[in-house]
Amino acid sequence: MDPSRESPKNNPWILILAGILILSCIIAAPIVFGGTSQACSTAVCTCHPGPSLEPSFANPAEKIKELKDPDFSKKLYNEAVAYEPMLGTPGTQAHMSFWSGKGNHGNVLRLLDTVNEGPAATATPPNRAIWNEGVNAFYQYPSWVKILDEHWYDRGSGANGTVTIFGKTYQDPYPMTYEQADAIVGEYSARYAGMAEYIAKATGKPVKVWCYIHGAKPNRVFSRFEEPALKKLEEKGLVEVYYAKSVEAAWENPDDWIRGTANTPLTA
Repeated sequence: MDPSRESPKNNPWILILAGILILSCIIAAPIVFGGTSQACSTAVCTCHPGPSLEPSFANPAEKIKELKDPDFSKKLYNEAVAYEPMLGTPGTQAHMSFWSGKGNHGNVLRLLDTVNEGPAATATPPNRAIWNEGVNAFYQYPSWVKILDEHWYDRGSGANGTVTIFGKTYQDPYPMTYEQADAIVGEYSARYAGMAEYIAKATGKPVKVWCYIHGAKPNRVFSRFEEPALKKLEEKGLVEVYYAKSVEAAWENPDDWIRGTANTPLTA
């Protein structure tokens, strides 16, 4: 008996349509039964949580106590490695970036992109760069997101016990000053600098630190908190500290940088 003209063997379109139908069922099943078709892992998170629109009114005294603990650096290190395991892999050349002063935020982002998305990323050894907010411009440390949710500088600029955040006025249960906000962000930043010790020991290489501080004031976070921490790490041989000579400084060009905390361009 001759096969039917409508059989799958003689009509491959039937097989194609059947395959499409089966694939559609597979994709739709997690949605129908509650779930997602793609898991959100820690290393590659496709459902990255951002700051909340609702502020969190933490106690500034308790926050400073939390951030003064040296173990907070280990917490930040673990958060960074969860996003970028290469920071804990022997042989990786890690870079940390710092900024202070108007306009230098963008310079740090440029450095991150150049290191993490350029030829250096696949060189031997591979290079990875981080900053105080996260492993790149998108994947932020959960601890930093928490800092953002707590709106320290907004609260430090409040008046009469109230603060306006995202256009809404709140009664702050812990009225505070701008100096307290600076201290909180400063202690966080000092613990960020402290991450270099864990990174250097894990990778077996001193961390290269790149500082963009043009126009920075000598009484702000970098000079009061970050630079002293970097100096101690430098004395231990755990970091190499570089200061950009100009806003165009490129990390690959040694002539663009001043090396060593003893040669800091900041003056009291």
